[in-house]
Amino acid sequence: MSYNWDYLDKKSYNNRTGHYKFRREFEFITNNGQNHFDKILDIAGGSGRFAIPLHNYSKNITVIDVNPTAIQILGERNEYINSICGEFITTEIHGTFSLIICIEALGYFDSLELFFDKINSLLAYDGRLILTYNNPNSWRFLLRKLKHLKNGYFPYKEINIREFKKLLDSCDLEIENMTGMNWIPLPLSSNSRIISFFEKIEKIVCLDKWYSQSPWILMSIKKN
Repeated sequence: MSYNWDYLDKKSYNNRTGHYKFRREFEFITNNGQNHFDKILDIAGGSGRFAIPLHNYSKNITVIDVNPTAIQILGERNEYINSICGEFITTEIHGTFSLIICIEALGYFDSLELFFDKINSLLAYDGRLILTYNNPNSWRFLLRKLKHLKNGYFPYKEINIREFKKLLDSCDLEIENMTGMNWIPLPLSSNSRIISFFEKIEKIVCLDKWYSQSPWILMSIKKN
């Protein structure tokens, strides 16, 4: 059976597009998460796309995901990673974490206020939150919105970056570092050889610094 959220699925992350995204995201996590690997929480971590490789950096990792199949697969792949099957906002999670990650999942939460309030309560002093922010001002977001609206439903609730920073500030959080990514004009399922070409263009033209138009922005966030 095919699971488009699974990192071994060739229709999603196990192709050139998926490998590109993983490289960029994992590099950002390890660079900005260093010195914060004591205790990790992976929100919407699925079957372990990041938790399993992060196990080389930390032996105390917890994955929470609402999908029971993903949690089951994670347990089969690595029995030493803690897992919780539940919705992040409503599930009781004990303790605090030195590093919390939420990659490609923020837009699925109904209330960002509740999300960041809970993050604040779970983030240890001098801890870091690393997430993917979908930029609603980018061309990719507009195309995705038009595609979903054509089907009569738009599930994403992203806010512009200025409002996003205000929301973080109201929850005693602030952006410490960020980088843009995902300028590649191809779907997640693409295994095209031109992926590497677009990845090189991103670096050469420094598109990772064009935050106002970058389709995705990886952020490292700390407590005020």
